[in-house]
Amino acid sequence: MRIRAVTLGQIIPFLYKNESILSFLQDRLVNFSNFTNEFKSMLKEIDIEVETKRFCSQPLFSYDNKLFYEKNLRETLVDINNQLGFLQDLFKDYEFDYFACCMMKADQIEELGIFEKLLLNEVPQFIKNHRKFFTSLPVASTEKGINIAALKSGAKIIKELSEPDPFNNLQFCVSANVGSNIPFFPAAYHLSEKPAFSLALEMADEVINAIEESDTLKEAQLNLLAKFNDIYDNLTKIAEKVSRNYNIEFKGIDFSPAPYPMIDKSIGTAIEKLGIEYFGANGTLTGVALIKNSIPINKEKVIGFSGFMQPVLEDFILSKRLSENKFNLDSLLLYSTMCGAGLDVVPLPGDITERELFYILLDVCTISVILNKPLTCRLMPIPGKSSGDDVEFDFEYFAPSKIIDFKRLVTENKNDLFNRNEKTLKFL
Repeated sequence: MRIRAVTLGQIIPFLYKNESILSFLQDRLVNFSNFTNEFKSMLKEIDIEVETKRFCSQPLFSYDNKLFYEKNLRETLVDINNQLGFLQDLFKDYEFDYFACCMMKADQIEELGIFEKLLLNEVPQFIKNHRKFFTSLPVASTEKGINIAALKSGAKIIKELSEPDPFNNLQFCVSANVGSNIPFFPAAYHLSEKPAFSLALEMADEVINAIEESDTLKEAQLNLLAKFNDIYDNLTKIAEKVSRNYNIEFKGIDFSPAPYPMIDKSIGTAIEKLGIEYFGANGTLTGVALIKNSIPINKEKVIGFSGFMQPVLEDFILSKRLSENKFNLDSLLLYSTMCGAGLDVVPLPGDITERELFYILLDVCTISVILNKPLTCRLMPIPGKSSGDDVEFDFEYFAPSKIIDFKRLVTENKNDLFNRNEKTLKFL
């Protein structure tokens, strides 16, 4: 196991002069750096490695600063792009690996205005210009329903990000019911005035170990619960101690067991160790539910998704089983009813349309809204590739796989939900 990310959150005075932002952040960033250095040192004493240090802030746009943003729309967009570059360089100086904020809480906006639409149109360029910047678009919540207009923008962003480099989509996701201070990127954002931090865990290997020590499914659940509780107690004790030293609130740990693309660090391996013939076979849903429900939910500092993660390209067995045609997109949607993350790094055909992307996103948002669970959608159309084609990247965190199969739309319908002018969908 290792800490995938220590994610710090701090409000940033967006669109103030760079000198003012530097003055506001400099002492805080020094404090954050000292904090992470001490925290990493304490974790090293118990043989736990910290992989990345990340920073997140409040939504880039909110109605609180609407007038400030709308003074001159085009100039404001240029200023945002320039400021993202300034912030990226500033965080690099303090050894932060990545920076994130969501674009806007679109699930709280009944109708997108001209600035919101223009801002979302610029997201692909923001990402392409700034390789360390991650962002998300929260489009749905159980309370407010689904913002259909924002969902269409999300599909457009994914499509535009895919060309010419599909890796751009690593930096963007559409989200539903995702709260603040989730430590996993791209969904992370921060809201409170007080700085805070949270932890993301890479621990599929711990899940495998607990299952291998079990003879029955009941024993597997008990061993997993004991393992998670032990990790919780150890990490929380250290995190709360160091948080007091630096006056940074400890929000908690996301217990989603993130994998790494090796067979002994694969969540797919864990599923198959439970006695399921292969990931994707009938019974996989039961394995997903068993792992998710073994995560303690009555602990104050268990936060975020805290469920099963299925990042296809980041997981050795998931990538392998996809190559063997053992599951398709509908399988992943089914598992999303149980899991805590949704669709993540899913390789799609390069010619997928915005309309097809929209309906995939819509299904994920519907699952999230009806079941009141946080889900994200990080999709990767691969230019020049079709369903079933091999795909391989020169990237440490991805395993070789194939383009996933899904139900293509076959006829154009000018009166379907994608083409109609409906703004929101709220279930009765």
